[in-house]
Amino acid sequence: MSVSAQLEIRALARAARRTKLRARPGPRTAKVSNATLRPKLSTAELAFRIYAAFRAHPHICNVLTHISRAKWSDVERSISSILDSATTSDDLSPLGKNILDLMVAERGITGKILKPYFHAVLHRVLDPLQSERLIRDIESLFRDLELKAQHPAQPPARGMSPEESDRARAELH
Repeated sequence: MSVSAQLEIRALARAARRTKLRARPGPRTAKVSNATLRPKLSTAELAFRIYAAFRAHPHICNVLTHISRAKWSDVERSISSILDSATTSDDLSPLGKNILDLMVAERGITGKILKPYFHAVLHRVLDPLQSERLIRDIESLFRDLELKAQHPAQPPARGMSPEESDRARAELH
């Protein structure tokens, strides 16, 4: 029984490959821009779609499960905060900073996988201008985070107010 079913499927597959589809002549339709096809998404909806895409990728899913200690609600919240234009690098959680690093820096195997995958998801979900603007905003957030990591704020000197400590540091430079 299974043999005949397999033969029938093969016969259908061969016929389908040889079939030529031709467009019916008719009135030409006006081209619709991608912007009208893709509705504007809220930050929460976009974060959820990126979250779902990350969950669907086996390697990215494993890494994010590991770094979030299997708290996927924290992953979605971190992605949402990264996508929010009002977020500064100080507002990000340690998990958010780690995810941001994976999205932008291309460090290690996961970074080299996640960055192009993330960009492809953005280009698939958003129109080209929106996706490019969002990528620039995220890269700017990452540069700010890197700058603060390279030049951390120094604690005020003991026995001095923060203003006096700043003045003393300024006099040294």
